[in-house]
Amino acid sequence: MIKETMTPRERVWAAVKLEPYDRIPAAPLLDVMFPARHKGMTLAEAFGDYRGKGWPAMVELFDEVGGWDGFLLPGYSQSPNPKHPAAGRTGLMVYPGKSDLSVDSPPQYIETESMTHEDYDEIIRLGWWGWVESVRQRLSSFPLEKSIAWAERQLAQYRKEIETWEERGLPTLIGAAVSSPLMTLSTSRSMTAFALDIHRIPDKVQAVMDAMVDDITQSAIEVTKLTGIPGIMLVLERGGNFYFPLKVFERFEFPYIKKMVEAFAAEGILTTLHFDQDWILNLPYLRDLPAKMCICELDSKTDIFKAKEILGDHMCIAGDVPAGLQALGTPQEMEEYCQKLIDVVGKGTGFILSSGCTVSSDCKYENFKAMIDTAKNYYPYG
Repeated sequence: MIKETMTPRERVWAAVKLEPYDRIPAAPLLDVMFPARHKGMTLAEAFGDYRGKGWPAMVELFDEVGGWDGFLLPGYSQSPNPKHPAAGRTGLMVYPGKSDLSVDSPPQYIETESMTHEDYDEIIRLGWWGWVESVRQRLSSFPLEKSIAWAERQLAQYRKEIETWEERGLPTLIGAAVSSPLMTLSTSRSMTAFALDIHRIPDKVQAVMDAMVDDITQSAIEVTKLTGIPGIMLVLERGGNFYFPLKVFERFEFPYIKKMVEAFAAEGILTTLHFDQDWILNLPYLRDLPAKMCICELDSKTDIFKAKEILGDHMCIAGDVPAGLQALGTPQEMEEYCQKLIDVVGKGTGFILSSGCTVSSDCKYENFKAMIDTAKNYYPYG
């Protein structure tokens, strides 16, 4: 094992700030599914009793594997703003054991077209939260009092999870999560309808985004104060080159990413840019974001080695152990891939070894342990 000269907190923040570290920090993006399966329960059990069974399984996994260095998200709970509990949430999340899902199936998101062209006009007129409140009963089947109570319970659990890791000396890097205007609209209108909108009524879509961005930015900042963690995950799944050409990104995604990240940075808040799918053509634009105030978090679809070439002297990179390797690989293959990540992406500084998106529900325990152990035992630059 490498002789450690830093605490987990010091190690993680050295990576974020592009400073030297004693070894590569490991901080998997972990939810309840893999720990629950590892502990022999169905996903329906874990989600059905998250506080009593699901969350404890995460803590037990941490202790069993010998720990790691930090957390992006502290658990599976959410960090909503009680002032806006509906939050414009759209679509339907179906959980294991419900509807047609088996008791051991991961949750499934059912995309619905719940926002109309008429809603665009109302958002422009009322602003984002004004519109959300005006259609609250349409967006949520729960009365306002129950929605607020749900938000407060979620926040209390989120803070409990943060405190659990803080007691073990580990930092949590994300105190709130928010989607970009493009991501929010594409899920509210549905991806197909939204893609047609940006071609048929681009000026109106831009006006809607202009009416949204300050509201969602300020709300996310408020939540960081409620959780006590000056970090925000900016969820970016649909604005990259996998879905859209650069001209769409340049008009409808990046200006809003930049405005949000700059507002967060002005408050001393770190932004974790959560990239799903391939964003390689978009990465050079990120050099225009505040230096050393972001983490580029990749899910294995973007070439992480090219990302190091593009961003390595500007922001930290986290990732990107693929779900397929977690589930189907061997411990030796896992070790070899993690060593390659450390050799290339971890050279110098600015790398956090993590899973590609969340740890797969099908991950093998021995592969997960190999990932964590490689971070602890392999560092050729010491």
